[in-house]
Amino acid sequence: MGRASLWRAKHWVASLLAVTFFFSIDCHGAERIDTVIAAILHNYESVVDYQCRLIVLSYLGNKSEERIINFYFKKPKLIRMDILKGTRPGDSGSIGVYKGGDKVTGRRGGLLSGIVIKVSKDNPLVTTIRGVGLHESDLETVFDQLAFYKAKGRIEFRDAGASYAFTCTARNPAENEGISKDLVWIDSKNLLITRNERYEGDRLVQAASWGEYIVNAGLPEELFDVKFDVGTLGERGIPILSQKAD
Repeated sequence: MGRASLWRAKHWVASLLAVTFFFSIDCHGAERIDTVIAAILHNYESVVDYQCRLIVLSYLGNKSEERIINFYFKKPKLIRMDILKGTRPGDSGSIGVYKGGDKVTGRRGGLLSGIVIKVSKDNPLVTTIRGVGLHESDLETVFDQLAFYKAKGRIEFRDAGASYAFTCTARNPAENEGISKDLVWIDSKNLLITRNERYEGDRLVQAASWGEYIVNAGLPEELFDVKFDVGTLGERGIPILSQKAD
């Protein structure tokens, strides 16, 4: 999500504040979607950086791909993806970094790990088979999707106990890259996204899960360099994700 989109999300929160004046979630008031979403976005305001295990499945026609990723994010918009395992040739061991603008820096794993390239953020080398790039794989992008449905669709909310479940339907899928429906699950305790499913009609075309969150560990900006060794963060006392895919 770009700065303009993030501004819209923040403006949305501010507007909700003017109406609700509080962010506690009434678990018995499932109809109060605005209050629940405002609480989630307000909670995210306190997040400076996060790490998580991201698993992405994408489907395009009769093609499919899966990636298991260690995902690193630092505000305002620094992203690093370490692909631990992937079904696309050359995926496993690859690293991609986005630091704003129109470019992504990356390198492959294995024998080609010493070769660093810089390409457009929409280049097929650094996107899923559906064309989703690094810059569209963070939590803010999903929050922006919720804002879209708030303005141009319908959102249904259900308290599922351990998570809050949102069913989002677009009035006009053509305005939403052909996506007619999003399902979003958010952990009811940490208020962070755990899963997102995207549909074209009744067909699932993308599923992503986020887990093993490490929030506000103090990720340094130097992490967002494809040549930086994540393992050295542990030596500095900064908690990090497991570097194994399983």
